[in-house]
Parts: sequence; C-alpha cells; structure tokens
Amino acid sequence: NSKQISASSNLYLNWDKKYDLHAIDLRGGVRYNNDSYRGEFGSGHNTPTDLNPNLSKDLKYRQAHGYDDNWTSISWYATGSYSFLDKYFLNAVATADASSRFGKDADMLKVAGVRWAIFPSVDAAWLVSSENFMKAVPAINLLKVRLGYGYAGNDNIPIGSTVTYFSPVQYINEYTGKLISNIGNPYLKPEVVEKGNLGIDLNVLNNRLSVSADVYHHVTHNLLALKSLGSISGMDTYWTNEGELQNNGIEISLNAVLLALKNFRWDLSGSIAHYKNKILQLPDGDYINNIYGAEIRTAVGQPAGLFYGYKTLGVFSTTDEALAANLKVADLTGIGFHSFKAGDMHFEDRNPDGNIDEKDKTIIGDPNPDFTGSFNTRLSYKKLSLTALFTYSYGNDVYNYVRSQLEAGSYLKNQSAALQNRWINEGQHTSIPQSSYGDVMGNARFSDRWIEDGSYLRFKSLTLSYDVAIKSQAISGFTIWGSVNNIFTLTKYLGSDPEFSINNSVVYQGIDAGLLPQGRSCFVGLKLNL
Repeated sequence: NSKQISASSNLYLNWDKKYDLHAIDLRGGVRYNNDSYRGEFGSGHNTPTDLNPNLSKDLKYRQAHGYDDNWTSISWYATGSYSFLDKYFLNAVATADASSRFGKDADMLKVAGVRWAIFPSVDAAWLVSSENFMKAVPAINLLKVRLGYGYAGNDNIPIGSTVTYFSPVQYINEYTGKLISNIGNPYLKPEVVEKGNLGIDLNVLNNRLSVSADVYHHVTHNLLALKSLGSISGMDTYWTNEGELQNNGIEISLNAVLLALKNFRWDLSGSIAHYKNKILQLPDGDYINNIYGAEIRTAVGQPAGLFYGYKTLGVFSTTDEALAANLKVADLTGIGFHSFKAGDMHFEDRNPDGNIDEKDKTIIGDPNPDFTGSFNTRLSYKKLSLTALFTYSYGNDVYNYVRSQLEAGSYLKNQSAALQNRWINEGQHTSIPQSSYGDVMGNARFSDRWIEDGSYLRFKSLTLSYDVAIKSQAISGFTIWGSVNNIFTLTKYLGSDPEFSINNSVVYQGIDAGLLPQGRSCFVGLKLNL
C-alpha cells in the first residue's frame, strides 16, 4: 500500500465598484454614476385641457429627493486542500474583504490605509469506510465523517450609516431646505458569523440507501442593530454592532432505491430540518415592532419575531360569568373604566389586578416551525418517468391579519360569514364575541384569537416526462415533459395559503396580510439534449 499525499492551493482577486444613490449635494442637485440631475422638479395631473403646456399654480407639485454616493469593495480569496491516503481530507479557506462601507475608525486590521475583515475557515473529513477494519462490515459502502469550523461575513452595512449627512425637505410644496437625516457611526464593522458543524454521510446495502445528517451551531457577532439616540440629537436611532444572535439546528436527508429492475425503478427521498434561534444581545434591550396591528417582540434570551399580545379564555356566555370575572378596561380618558359584560371576550388577567391592560400581554405565538422538509418519489419505466414532490411544515404559528379585519365586528365594513355565529343571546356559547361599533372593550385587539396553526402538507408538483433518443451529430435526443404545481394542500389554517411571507425580515415571518395565494399551474416543455 503506497502512501499518497496531495495538496493544492488557489488565490483569487475580486474587485467590485458599485454605485448607490446616497448623499445629498448641498447645492440641491443629485448625482448618480457621475450624471447630474436636479433634486427638485414639478409635476401636474388631470389638467382640464391638453392645450395647456405649462404647469398652473393649482397643478404644480414640487418634489425633492435622493442622495448620491458610490462605494467600492475588494476581496482576496485563498484556498488550500490536502489529502492523505485518500481517506483523510483537509480544506482551508481565507477571505480578506475591504469596503468603503466600513467605518473609518472601526476596530479592524488596517493595511495601506484600508480596513480589512479576515474570515478564515477549515473543513476536515475522514473516510472511515476506507479503513482496513471496515472490511469486516461489508454492508456499509460509504461512511464519512465531516467537521467544519470558521467565520463568514459581508459588507452589507446600510449605505450612509457611517457618515452624517443631510437630505432635502420640502416646505408647503414650494421651498426646499436641508434636514439632517443621519448621524453616522464611524466605528461600524461587518457582521461576523462564527460557524461550527458536524456531519456524517452513510451509504449501505450496495448504495441502495444513503443518509446524510448535519448538526450546526452558528453565532452572529457584531450584529447590526438600531440604537436609540437622545432627543436632543433630532434623530431617533443610529446603527451599531451591539447585537448578537445564535442559531442551532439539525438537517437530515435520506435517499432510497426501493426497486431497481431491468425496466422499472422506484426512488424515494426526503429531508427534515429543525432550527432554533435565540437573541443573545441587543443594544437597547427588548423591543417591539408594530406590524399590521400585531406586536412582534424581540427579546434577549428568546427567539426572534415572537407574537406578543393577549391570551383569551373564550367569550362570556352569561352575565353571571362576566360578573364573576370582574374585569374592566380603561376608557379613552384613562380615568374611568368599562366593565366586561356577556358577549365580550374573556381576556386572561395575568397581572392580576382586574384591569385588562399592557401588563397582561405575553407571548402568544411563535412563527418558527418545529421542523420543515420535503419528500419526493420517482417512478421510471424504460423512458417514461413520473416524479411527485411534497413539502411540509409543522409547528409554526400564523397571524391571520385578514381574518382579524373580516371578523372584528366593530366597524361598518363587509365582514365574513363567520360573524353569523357571533354572540347574540344570554347563555349562547360561541367563540366570536358580540358586534360592537367602535369596539370600546377591545374585543378585536391583537390576541391569540387571531393566531392559528400554520402547519401544512402540500403536494407541490407532479411531473411526467419521456426521453426520446435521436441518432444525430447535432442532437442526441430530447425530453418532453408536463407538470402540475400546487395540486392540493392539507392544513387546518383558515387563510388562503399557509405557505407565505410578506417580507424576508425575521420580524415579518408568519404574518398573513392577504397576499395572493399560490395557485395551481400547468406547464408543458421540451428539452433538447445537444
């Protein structure tokens, strides 16, 4: 057995100069990519005649906007790989990034007057199945253990956050002035993600069954977050690196060849993933975002983007039930109170002081699922193939904003048919409170009444294809195929589609704002094999 040692290395240089609308020219003009145009202009609409080429006083509308800036980034990449006896592997990568977005006083490596961020990482693997002792286990065709550790980052610092600048502001649609729009933080540096992962690959039964599993632990340091400024500054917040976030998770995938006959083959594969994030640090402690009437809480020691509101205990069926609870809510003056009556929602008095107020709010939902994944199957007979894909999510909560508007029963707008089951008579048992114009008692306030289980199983796609071989120098064959997408969805969610996100931001997850659902679609295609 001869020993084999191999090593390789690579070095890459990437230079990228980009332009973004950023800082105002104090003379009133705006420049973009070295091209100038005026920062204010007039426009008019609905003129009574097309013969008037001028903007009359009534139609004139002056605007001022925009800021101008360009930014530059440069990256160096170095990679090296090493293998020993084709069963021990080592790969190392180092990245050096410089960007004009970095703060000029940031605590970073400074070379030739430029601040650099260094991101090293290393991955190792052991091909256990190549060891001599594995010959005693012939059922295992491949066993590989992987281990990785390293750092990653980016220069995605908001444009202009490191400098103080002015923006135009308009007064009475006539005059343009300058207003301070940002107080810069010259110490800003990139977010750094510290990554650690452990994985295993296993093939058994003549490679008929393969399993891959990964466990990871990520911590984001220098997390970019907004920090409050004193009111004397004239600004509300500024950007800092005082946040920290942790992500842990596991991912498992499986592939199996159930049948492998001469003309027929059946493959099955699937995956499952679980993650859990936790806020470790925030510049101003816990805070709440108000989105579509919901309160989204971000707090140290908890997952990001939790729903924060009131818990409900049903609807008061009788006057005696309401009197026994003895709950009240402050009126608009903040001095007097209104008592809850039969037909009102029974909110949990967590304080408890007999008053339903801010002190009674708590976590009422988590948009992060317990696990997600997919599975698909493929049946092949000679040149004909049929593939089906399913996706699923379990344990994620959803805020049904649409239902909160259609079942509020507190204003003169169309409501859903569910309001036919609202409380009307003494002793009636229902989950929908009485209709009350203005909603003095706050029955429709943000509570777990609008939080639903968003778990689902979706038949994502079904594809039928047929391969045709052609004896030609130009074309070796072609595949004709047809597919149907979003065939059906199994879910208890009352909205139109449980699989959605109104925004990529972590605080917007699990909010159904009434976007168009994914409809069923059909496609037919032809693929040429050249």
